[in-house]
Amino acid sequence: MTVAEERQVEATEDIYSENGMKLVAKGYAINRSMRERLIEHKLIKPLEDCMAVSDGVTGKRCAEMAERMLDTYPALRAVCLSEKRASPIKLFTDSTFAGRLQTLLTVYTEHQSGKLDHAVCVALLAISLVQRMMPGENDALNVMLVAALSHDVGELYIDPRYLEKDAQLGPKEWRHIAAHPLIAHSLLKDLAGMARPASALILDHHERLDGFGYPQGRRMGEVSDSAQILAVAEMLGGMLDKGGGALQQADVAVKLIHGEFSRPVIDVVSKTFRECREADATAQGEALKDALTMSRELGERLNRIMSVQADFKPMFDRASGPFKTLWGQALERFESIRRAWSSTGLDVQPDGAWLHNESPAMQREVAAILREINWRLRELDRELHARVIRSAGGDLPMLERYLKEVRATAGAAEDAAVS
Repeated sequence: MTVAEERQVEATEDIYSENGMKLVAKGYAINRSMRERLIEHKLIKPLEDCMAVSDGVTGKRCAEMAERMLDTYPALRAVCLSEKRASPIKLFTDSTFAGRLQTLLTVYTEHQSGKLDHAVCVALLAISLVQRMMPGENDALNVMLVAALSHDVGELYIDPRYLEKDAQLGPKEWRHIAAHPLIAHSLLKDLAGMARPASALILDHHERLDGFGYPQGRRMGEVSDSAQILAVAEMLGGMLDKGGGALQQADVAVKLIHGEFSRPVIDVVSKTFRECREADATAQGEALKDALTMSRELGERLNRIMSVQADFKPMFDRASGPFKTLWGQALERFESIRRAWSSTGLDVQPDGAWLHNESPAMQREVAAILREINWRLRELDRELHARVIRSAGGDLPMLERYLKEVRATAGAAEDAAVS
């Protein structure tokens, strides 16, 4: 209905409620005046199967956006353009979208500004990584194109307030966000062509091989390399707007927690970073300043978390079996994060004196590690909370008291975290 304010949206067939009442006739324009009529009824068929948007998303339009993005971001251009590989622009241009897929892509990319930019950016990165990792696999490229462009269409079914840039997401709100891969999979899995295999990649693009992803907590052997490539591409796409260093941040992210990503995926990301290091560089002074500021906050935060863990240990030891299992998994992940912190050397030299004498490349790497650790700590709290709700609800009040205590003493570091 928002899109209908600027584009013609019409019913491609009669739209009926579940009790057989005709709500909208074929050919009739769909607009805001129909809102109440449509949302009051359960429909026989999904609305997205009964409508069409004029001048919808096309391969040519995506190609034009891709060219603009390649001109804007040197790191993206360095990753995507190579004489050894087929042009991603041609792949976009030759693509055709129709039916429900085109409707979803059009409405998703136009209901909020910047959505098409993000989808095309992720597609460019994912295609390039597939070309590097699976040369000659043309079907894999076409599936990845559809998956990357539509990986977030599930957001159309989430309250828009939760998607705002500065939205404060509590556990209840996050459960909606975490459902978007499952929603997108449901929307695409029964369509013909590349949408069906693409839906499997979308379903798993937030999963991690150590079981700490979502929405299903899949583990090694259950998540394909292609789904992991889509995950990395989305991660990279979200980092590009934050300035230089996106490739290095991605390289750090896939290595930070042992067992999160497969070795082939880690290798292709690291190789890409090495090849494009110059285009990805950031200013030395900025990296050093960021590293020293974050190191102080992060050191205090980690020490406080360990102190709170010790205080709550007697209580957790009396918890249910399912809770103890989840808590044990969370502690293992926390220890992996602490090891990443120790790898910077800032745990023994909090003032970062040694970092002043290091190369700009080392300073950038340390800053990238610290940003990623901040994010992973927030992610750990959120995911543990969601899993306790699902599997150990009786222990939820105890966990919430623990999380409240941790967050109350980590506000400054939370504000500095990269979202």
